[in-house]
Amino acid sequence: MNFPDEFQKQCIDLAQKLIGIKAARFHITDPHMHKKGFVGLNVKNEMEKKYYNKLEYIDPMHPSKFEDTNTTVISSNTIMPHTKWLNSVFYQDFIKPYGYVHVADIFFRNHGKIIAILTLLRDDSMDEFGSKDLDTMRNIQPFLEYSLNSIYLPARISEREFIADNYGLTNRELDVLEYALSGADNKTIAKQLNISLPTVRTHLQHIYPKIDVHSTNELISKVLRELNIQTS
Repeated sequence: MNFPDEFQKQCIDLAQKLIGIKAARFHITDPHMHKKGFVGLNVKNEMEKKYYNKLEYIDPMHPSKFEDTNTTVISSNTIMPHTKWLNSVFYQDFIKPYGYVHVADIFFRNHGKIIAILTLLRDDSMDEFGSKDLDTMRNIQPFLEYSLNSIYLPARISEREFIADNYGLTNRELDVLEYALSGADNKTIAKQLNISLPTVRTHLQHIYPKIDVHSTNELISKVLRELNIQTS
């Protein structure tokens, strides 16, 4: 599997095929991941940054409100009347400026704790999420949750731990390495991790001597070779 984003991209692609949407975001929050990024469809990094800097705590759909429930799917039109949603500060300050209207969330848990959220968005050219849409989300949720917990997370955590144990990389260096292994260039890595381009280069310069390589190509070749040996 191509880390770090392939699983999230595939989930978004599945949701897009089964449910009409204009945009989506998939955020994994598991503490072992050591990553605060997200994978999005028509969702900009600035939207994500704005959410966590200012608006997370007034989000009426925040996962913390559903942590101690068995709820797997919610939508803006099921948690409150649509008129109230349109008049909410959260909608006016965050959803509306980006051109979206209707929002739905699919929650994924591990031992009862929400570890990931797939958010689906529609604009005003589309209907609100109806009962058929919500049923489809509930139907795909168990399979995606199983895949997340049984295949994706264990494999990704195992690979991170293997590299960390063998080379002493920090969590942020592991984040940079993951994106490099996925084929991302330095500019993309900086964008995805919300860090500057010089900071990406600095992390790579710290990684090279730890893994005993002199370039990103050597780095990718050596790490992938060792990961393949580990899993063979």
